[in-house]
Amino acid sequence: MKPAGGIRTSKEALHYLMMVKEELGPEWLDPHWFRFGASSLANDILMQLVKEATGQYQSADYFSVD
Repeated sequence: MKPAGGIRTSKEALHYLMMVKEELGPEWLDPHWFRFGASSLANDILMQLVKEATGQYQSADYFSVD
């Protein structure tokens, strides 16, 4: 399963992760069975990690688009 199309934030990704875990079980959270296909999601996760480390959000322009 590869959810794609409109998953841009880590919060949205968490919704999918919880849905899969609750409906199909934790074994489906393995990358062999379930993965995300949204490159913009990677930038949001990076922004969240920087916010946790520094206490401040970086601009979306701070991270590479590709």
